[in-house]
Amino acid sequence: MIQPKLMSAICGLLIALGAGLTQAATCNVPSGSYPTIQSAANDPSCSEIDVAPGAYSENVVVNFSTTINGAQAGNSVAGRTSGGPGESTVSGANPVGANPVFMIKASDVTIDGFTIKNTITTGSAVGVDIKNTAMDTVVMNNFIDGITTADTSGNGTGQGVYLEAGPDNVNVQDNEIENVHGNRSTKGVQIGDGGSTDPSQNVQIKGNSIHDITSDTRGGYGVSINNGNGATSNSNLTILTNSITNITGGGWVHAIGLEANTPGVVVNGNSISNLTGPALDTFGVWFESEEGSSFATGAVNENNFNLPATQAGIAVDPALSAAFPSMNVDGTCNWWNSPSGPTVASNPGGTGAATTANVNYRPWLLAPAPGGNCFGGNVPTSASQCKNGGWMTSVRADGSTFKNQGDCIQYVNTGK
Repeated sequence: MIQPKLMSAICGLLIALGAGLTQAATCNVPSGSYPTIQSAANDPSCSEIDVAPGAYSENVVVNFSTTINGAQAGNSVAGRTSGGPGESTVSGANPVGANPVFMIKASDVTIDGFTIKNTITTGSAVGVDIKNTAMDTVVMNNFIDGITTADTSGNGTGQGVYLEAGPDNVNVQDNEIENVHGNRSTKGVQIGDGGSTDPSQNVQIKGNSIHDITSDTRGGYGVSINNGNGATSNSNLTILTNSITNITGGGWVHAIGLEANTPGVVVNGNSISNLTGPALDTFGVWFESEEGSSFATGAVNENNFNLPATQAGIAVDPALSAAFPSMNVDGTCNWWNSPSGPTVASNPGGTGAATTANVNYRPWLLAPAPGGNCFGGNVPTSASQCKNGGWMTSVRADGSTFKNQGDCIQYVNTGK
C-alpha cells in the first residue's frame, strides 16, 4: 500500500508536471491574441511562435526561451526570394539609434525562416543581436538583407548578425547575409567586442552565403571576431563551408578576420572571392596580433581562395611572426586559385593567391575543394620518389601531374 504522504507527493508532482505541459503553447502571428511578433515574444508560454507570410514592421526583443518560425522555417534560402510574397519579412521600425530587428536576451532561442531588413538613419544597423546572456541560440535559414546605416560618425557600423560581448553555443547556419553597409567597419557576422571580458565559446558559423558587405572608410568583413581582443580565450570557434564574396572596405578587407584569441579555431571548406580593398591589407583569412601564440593552433584547410596573386589567402600579422618566428598555422590542403600553389618566395613557381610567413601551405589542392587532390608541392627530386606508385602523388613545379612512372623519372632527369 502506498503511504498517504507518498501518494500526496506523487499527486503534487503529477499536477506540477501537468501544469508545465499546459503552459507550453504554439502561438500564431498574426492572431487575435498575438497581432505582432513582439506580443507573442512577451508571453513566456509561447514555446513556439509561428509567423505567417507578410510584412512586419517591428523591433523584437526576446526575453524567454522560444522558437520563432517564419513562414519559410526549415527551408533553404536557395530558391526563395528575399522579401518575396512567401516570406515573413520583418523590417526594423525605429531608424534612430542602434535598434536590431531581433534582440535575443534569453537562452535557447531559435530564429528560423525569415527575411530580416533594417535601414538606420542614425546609429549602427544590426539584423540579429545575440546578447551575452543568450546561450544556445540558433539563427538559420534567414535572408538578412539590407542592413544599412546612413550614419557617417563613429557609430555608423553595419552587422548582419552580432554576437555581443560573449554569448556561448551559438549556431549561425544556412543564412544569406547580404547588402550590409556602413561608413565604419561592417561585417556579415560579428563575434564580440574589444572590451568584453566574457569569452564567446562553442560558436559555429556554417553554410552561409555572405556577400555584398561594404564599409566606406574602414574594414569590410565576412566574418569577424574581436571578442576581448587578446584578453579572453574564445575556444571552439568553427567557420565552415561559407561562401564569402563581394566584400569591400575603404580601409581594409578581411574576409575572415581572426582578431582575438581563438585557440583551436577551425576554418574549413569556405570559398572566398571578389575582395576589394587596399592592396596591402586585403586578405582571405587574417590572424591579427591579438591572437598571440594561439594562431599556431588554428587549422585553415580545404578552402578555396579564389583570389589574385596580389591578395593573400592566409595572412599572419607581422607582429606575430616577429614574436613567434618558429610557430606556424596549418594552412595545408587549400586551393590557391592555381595548381602551382600560392605566390610566395618559398614557392618560386607559384602563381596563385599569396600567403605570408608562418603558414604551412604544403601540400595544397590541385583543384578546388571539394574533390581536388591534395598533393600540390610534392615535386620529386629523385627517381626513387617516382617508383612504387610515388608518381601518382607527385607533381611538376607548375602543379601538373604525371602520366606514369617513366614520365615522372624523365622530369627528375631533365626538368621536362
